[in-house]
Amino acid sequence: MSEKIRLLFCGTCGTVDELPFYDGPAEYDTTLEYLISSRHTTESGQTHIAALPLGIIAKSEWENPTYRKAILDEANKVMAAGGSDGLGTKFYDTRNTFSADAHSCWKYHGRTKNCGDYRSDRKKLIPDTKELRKEAGLSTRPVSNTFLCDFCPYHSIVMQRQRAAAGTYDYTN
Repeated sequence: MSEKIRLLFCGTCGTVDELPFYDGPAEYDTTLEYLISSRHTTESGQTHIAALPLGIIAKSEWENPTYRKAILDEANKVMAAGGSDGLGTKFYDTRNTFSADAHSCWKYHGRTKNCGDYRSDRKKLIPDTKELRKEAGLSTRPVSNTFLCDFCPYHSIVMQRQRAAAGTYDYTN
C-alpha cells in the first residue's frame, strides 16, 4: 500500500500544509495540534482554520504535479464557494446511488441472510479511470477493493458474524 499523507486546507490563510499520516485518536495528534497552534491562530489564541477539513491522500498522488494541481483547483473552488459540503455532493450522490442499487439487489435476492453473490467479481465496483491512469503513467490494470455489497444491508450481517468470531461481541443468528 502506498504511503499516505494529510493535507490541512486553511481558507483563512489560503494555505495547504502537508502532514504525515496519522490514524490515532485526535487528542494525541500532536503534529496537527502544533501546526494549528503555530501557524493558524490569531493573536488572541483562537484558531482560524476555515472552510476545509484535513484531506488524506497517497503521497505519490500529491507529488504528481497534475494531481496536485487538480487537488488545489478543487480546494480553491470549495473555498471560494464559502466552505466545504463535507466530501462533496458528487460523493454523496454516488454513495446514495450505490446504496439504492445494493438495496435493490438485496430485495432481488429475497432479503437473504446468506448471499451467494456476496463480494463476487460481478459485484466489484471498478472505476472507469483507465485513460486518466494511462496519462499519469500509472498502471491501467483496474484495482478495486470496493464492492456493491459494501452498501448492502447483508454486509452488516457479515460484519456482525466476523466480529462475533473474533470475540468482539455475542452475535446469534
